Amino acid sequence: MANGAIFSFLIFTKKENQPANRFLSLMILSMCFTFTPYMLDPIVWHTFRWLVWMPFSLSYWIGPAFYFYIRALTTPNFKFVKAHWWHFFPIVLNYLHSIYHGTLGDSNPYPGFHHVAEILESAAIVSVILYMWLAYQLVKAYQRSLLDRVSNLDHIDLKWINRLVLVVAGVFMLILAFLIISSGLMGKDKLYQWDRLRAGTLVVYATILYWLSISGFRQGQTITISGALSKEHKDHKPTSILLKLNQLMTQEHAYRNSDLNLSDLSKAANVSERAVSEAINQELGKNFYQFVNEYRIDEVKARLKDPNCQHLKIISLALDAGFNSKASFNRVFKQYTGNTPQQYKSQN
Repeated sequence: MANGAIFSFLIFTKKENQPANRFLSLMILSMCFTFTPYMLDPIVWHTFRWLVWMPFSLSYWIGPAFYFYIRALTTPNFKFVKAHWWHFFPIVLNYLHSIYHGTLGDSNPYPGFHHVAEILESAAIVSVILYMWLAYQLVKAYQRSLLDRVSNLDHIDLKWINRLVLVVAGVFMLILAFLIISSGLMGKDKLYQWDRLRAGTLVVYATILYWLSISGFRQGQTITISGALSKEHKDHKPTSILLKLNQLMTQEHAYRNSDLNLSDLSKAANVSERAVSEAINQELGKNFYQFVNEYRIDEVKARLKDPNCQHLKIISLALDAGFNSKASFNRVFKQYTGNTPQQYKSQN
């Protein structure tokens, strides 16, 4: 709980992606509060019975907070408005059970209502999984847009989100199984089994919480991506645009700029972004990311064959060509050549 609060504060105060990080901070706090009751020993529950009725859970905020975190990361000039509040209103379902017992104590004069209240509280798991799926769709759309606008994905790519979505969905399925199984393990003769199950689930839950916190804290500033490129008058033919772009690449080596993006290249060519994008997409059948990285790979390949460059490290050649990390260079190089850089060098 304490670690989660610290991570939440650090992410909340981080300057990069500030609007988005407010939602991530809320999600982390919600996860901490939601699982706090399961950290307490069953004996504590029976000794301090009033704890059962305390409204710890914020599980209906976990899904929406994560969804709006992704939405703020991937939407230009995102603003949270009144129309978005309904996503957080189901929180009342977390408190029906607490209100019921807070009013009536241990008595249960309306078992039907009590049963429904418990089901609705646990149904937050379905909400989490649904919002995870919605967030996954946003990330996919964002990644497709990135490939048409940037030449390097390091630090702005959101692939870790895709993995997180799958893992979190699996974890909450595990929690659902925990709730079902633990309901039959509350007798005194079964406390040992309940403790082992609880401990295992807590370890998994804590691991995901740390992963989410650290990954969110390390997430670089995402770039602003509009829904569509501006529709400017076509004053250049695609062939002439490609000639300009090829000149910028081969003579001025524009690709060596590791942060080169569509906006930079269109300004250098004095052509609209839309025209540049259409020329690359339609005439070459490539996206911007592929277009730029082919020039980078071609330079590295040429220098790997050059006897005068044999004393240089491969990573130095990659950085000179515009790549900004060894991992991305190795991935792209193998994607284009079918070999690792070292394999390619040994064959040539």
